[in-house]
Amino acid sequence: METQKSTFNRILLVVLAMLYVGTLLAFSFGVLAADPSSPPWWMTLLNALIVSIPLVLLYGSIYVLVVAWREHSRQGKVSPRLAKIIHWAPRLAAIMIIFFTSLFSLDVFEMEASPLQLLGGFIMHNIPSIIMIVLLVFAWKRPAVGFAAFIVVAALFTIFFVRDIYALPNLLLFVFPILLVAFLFYADWKWLSPLSDTQAGVVGPS
Repeated sequence: METQKSTFNRILLVVLAMLYVGTLLAFSFGVLAADPSSPPWWMTLLNALIVSIPLVLLYGSIYVLVVAWREHSRQGKVSPRLAKIIHWAPRLAAIMIIFFTSLFSLDVFEMEASPLQLLGGFIMHNIPSIIMIVLLVFAWKRPAVGFAAFIVVAALFTIFFVRDIYALPNLLLFVFPILLVAFLFYADWKWLSPLSDTQAGVVGPS
C-alpha cells in the first residue's frame, strides 16, 4: 500500500511539474511575442520568476489537495506530517498570492506624478491586497472563514479582472490560485482534527 501511494505521489508530482514548466513557457513566449523590442535576458528571467509565484502556488496546492483527499478518502484521516502541511499551506499560499498581487502596484512609480499622487495610486492599486490581508488575519485561526472569504475574493477577481477572452490568463494567475487557497482552508477545516500546538509547529513558553 505504501509503495502504491508513493508511486501515485511521484507520478502526480511529475505531471504537475510538467504542467508548471509548460505553463511558464507559454507565459514567457506570450510576453516575448507581445514585446517585439526583445527585452534583455534579465528582464525575461525576472518576469518568469514573478509568474512562477502563482504557478507554484497553483500546482503545489493541487498536489497537496489531491494527496490529502486520496489519503483522507482511503483512511478517513491524514497523516500527522500531511496534516501539518495542510494546516500551514493555506496561510502561506495566501501570503504568496497577496505578495504577487502587490507587485503590480509598483508600476505606479513609473508614472510622472507628484509624490502624493504616487502614494495615492500605490494605495489604490493595493486595495485587493489590503482586503486579502484583513481576511487572512480573520481566517488565520478560523479556516471556515478563510474558505468562505477566499471563495468570495476569487469570485470578485473573476468579475473585475476576467472580462473578456484576452483576460483569460488572469484565471491562472489570480482566480485559480485564490480558489485553491480557499480549498486549502476547507481541507484544514474539514479534514483535520484540531491540531495541538506541537503539531502546528507552535512552541509555547518554557
